[in-house]
Amino acid sequence: MQELSENFDYWSVSNPIGAKSGVDVIKAWIERTCSNSDNTLASYVKEIKRFLIFCDSKNIRFDHISANDINEYLGILFSPNQDWLKPKDGEPTAKTQILLKGLKRESVKYSQMVLNSFYSYIKEAGVIRSNPVALSTIIKVDTSYNITGKSLSFDAWDFLSSWLKHESLKSNNHHNRSKAVRDRWLMHLLYYTGARRSSISKINMACFSVEQKANRRVWVLNFLMKGNREHTVLLTEQLLNELKFYRTSIGLTELPSENEEHIPVVPAVKLKPNSILKATKPISDRGINYVIEESLKKAALECEDYFIAKELGNATPHTFRHTCATHWLNMGIDVVATQKHLGHKNLNTTMVYIRETDEHRLKENDKLTKLLSERE
Repeated sequence: MQELSENFDYWSVSNPIGAKSGVDVIKAWIERTCSNSDNTLASYVKEIKRFLIFCDSKNIRFDHISANDINEYLGILFSPNQDWLKPKDGEPTAKTQILLKGLKRESVKYSQMVLNSFYSYIKEAGVIRSNPVALSTIIKVDTSYNITGKSLSFDAWDFLSSWLKHESLKSNNHHNRSKAVRDRWLMHLLYYTGARRSSISKINMACFSVEQKANRRVWVLNFLMKGNREHTVLLTEQLLNELKFYRTSIGLTELPSENEEHIPVVPAVKLKPNSILKATKPISDRGINYVIEESLKKAALECEDYFIAKELGNATPHTFRHTCATHWLNMGIDVVATQKHLGHKNLNTTMVYIRETDEHRLKENDKLTKLLSERE
């Protein structure tokens, strides 16, 4: 990094933090603010690195940034143009291409808070005369972001799904891409079916079939649930598309046949080239855990959205079943249909997911308010 202040005397004489360069200033701020938390350290380093990319793209030193520049940066985070978005089907071609999508308003506010901490510090250190972040637009957030639930929010799932798809298209060698394709398929399968890992690890491609349901024929997935109970899941168009993508990516026909009992739905991938094309061994429960934990950790590290990254970091392999249930109910899907989809014996088990969702409570409260108003 080049010298970031035109005031040469600041670096050559004894200053309050003993800085000799812009790098020293950033290090001093990080040591001061992040000394007690590794999580804070990781998020603050990510924030400042991203901001320095912006400064470099504008050819402006960080100690010459104005309030308007800060507003422009925060606007990019919230609604990035193509210059800041990762390509959908390949590696980034510009250093600014670091975002999969715009950040949530809460995370943009968090970024502003981190930058305010940085500029307040370097103002006190005498590097700058005024804090540009203090003069930038105030970002208002109606509610605090909840990252404590057992399920992923819609925003977190949307990011993870996009990240998995991006990984499956960009990998630079055959084995990495095969694994990314398999991992994408596994997590979308868990999300759309709500199945437990123990069920997924035991099924083969012949478990997919077309059955007559009511007045039409639909694709279904048949498998054994916990307690060796037979269970059938109806495939949504989204899951069917993921199945087609996975199969064609590994050299199979788009849709399964009844003769594919030797092909696991989710295979174990060995550390050998082309192994997924010849895989006959299904992934184990332990393998599923490892894949999910590894993917969630990597996705969280690469996520530029602070709150979504925290959600992904707190998620577990069982999160996908909870997420399936809460998303169905929050989208207004009938609770009995949700019960049948998840294979719950008792409706009360499904009702637990309703009680866990603040979104559902808010919707029902709004509905009650409207009904009471109509009675007045």
